Order: sequence, then C-alpha cells, then structure tokens
Amino acid sequence: MPTRDEKRRAVIMAAKRNTDNFQRMARSVEPPPWDDEEEDLEATTYSVADHGPRPTPDWVITSDAARQVDLGILKSGKEADVHLVERRHGAGVNLLAAKRYRKFEERLFRNDARYRSARRTGETRLDKAMARGNKAGMAFRARLWLATEFDALCRLWPEGVPVPYPVQKLDNELMLELIGSAEQIAPRLIHGGLDRRELDRAWTQLVEAMHAMVHCGVVHGDLSAYNILWDQGRIVIIDFPQSVDPIAHPEGISLLERDVTNVTDWFGRRGVECDPSDLFNSLLSEAFHS
Repeated sequence: MPTRDEKRRAVIMAAKRNTDNFQRMARSVEPPPWDDEEEDLEATTYSVADHGPRPTPDWVITSDAARQVDLGILKSGKEADVHLVERRHGAGVNLLAAKRYRKFEERLFRNDARYRSARRTGETRLDKAMARGNKAGMAFRARLWLATEFDALCRLWPEGVPVPYPVQKLDNELMLELIGSAEQIAPRLIHGGLDRRELDRAWTQLVEAMHAMVHCGVVHGDLSAYNILWDQGRIVIIDFPQSVDPIAHPEGISLLERDVTNVTDWFGRRGVECDPSDLFNSLLSEAFHS
C-alpha cells in the first residue's frame, strides 16, 4: 500500500508526463514561427526611400502595396549600372531606371578631387579620411556623390529643367524616370543621328537648359553629348554626381567654362552656329545675378 507521500509524488510525475507529452504534441503540429526578418524581394521600396520633389507626378506609383521586379541591366558603367525596374499596382505600371552604384569600397574616384574640393562634412575625422582615400573615406565620398546627384535633380526638375524625375533614393540606388521605353530607351545625343534641323533644335534647348541650371545654382561639371539624351525631339540631361555650385564651389566657374567648351565644340563641328564666349559670358551673368 503506497504511502501518502508516494501517492503525492506519483500524481506530480503523472502531471509532468502529461504536460511534457502535450508540449511535444503541440510542437509537432504548430506552424513554423513567422520570420519578420524575411525579405520580400518584390515589395516596393518606395515607402522606405527618400522621395523626389513634390508635387509627385501623377504617374508615379506610391502605394505600399505595389510590387516591383528587376528586368535586367540597361547600361553598365565604371561606377554604376542602370537596371530596368517594373513597378506595378493594380492597372498602373511604372518602368524606372534604377541607377545602382557599385559597392562604395570598389568605386574608382581617380579624378574626383576637383569636384570635392568644397565638399566638407565639418567633422575633422571624416574630412581627413576622405582626403586620404582610405576605406572609410572612399565610402563617404561615394555617398556624397550619390547625394549630390539626387539633390541636383530634385532642385532642377521642379524648375522645368529637362532632367529625369528622381523618384527615390535608397542606399546605393537612385530610381529615376525612364527616358524612352523598355523597347527603345532614348539614345545619347552622340548616337541620336540628328539631322541639321534637329541639331539646331537641340542646341536651342540646351542653351535654355544651361541657363536654367545656372539659375538654380548647378553646373553639370561633365557635360557632353554623352550625357544628353535625345527623346522624340527633346533633350534630357543626365548624370549629375559631379555637379557643383557655380559660385560657392572654387572650381565652379572653370567647370562651367569646360562644359561650355565641350558642347560648343560638338555642335560647332556639326555646323551649328554657336559662340562659346557669348554663351559663357551670358551664363556667368546668370550665375552672379540669380
């Protein structure tokens, strides 16, 4: 005959076994834990990015429920690749140019000293790292270039300057309005095959655009027929990471003069009447009276 203590221990052990069995059974049928960290590769990135200037154009899909997919590389460059991205929501479709800068530590900044001479963070350690070109400094220099391009586009687009609308900035990527279509992106001016009438039209548009840019405090810094697109009778200027202020930047005026020389030489060789001195002087006047 078991004693009272033995009965009590037996009840406790039975309860424990029942509990253990129930827990094992429950574990065997419960669903796997929800992984909040699992990345949804087709989720829109718009909601977590820095957005372009307002008012946002009606065509831009801003819904958190939108889906997006990378359709492949449009163009590969030494510092960045441009991918074609499709973003959908309901019946709406955006085709965007995603400019993805390579890993910051892998980028090449052999000739950026002239552009960054006035770019200072105010933090001595960061400024010294950028000047020395060590890993941390190169990474920060790259972020400055990325931010410079986005800022320039955000300043120029609302003023009617012919540039792509900057949809968003996130990490090492700028998402831009696609110029042209998925089947035929707009060619660079140098590959556009413009006839004489089109060249005259493009020159007139470019002179107006350069005056508007300087009025906004932006010098492209590397302007040529390679970063001007020709889209159904209109120019669109691209690639602004090296842009500078014409007055505040110590190299601003000389970079403006180089831009003028580049474009007047190219158009002049194709028979367009253009005077580099007249254009440069008028742009200088615009810069100092804006």
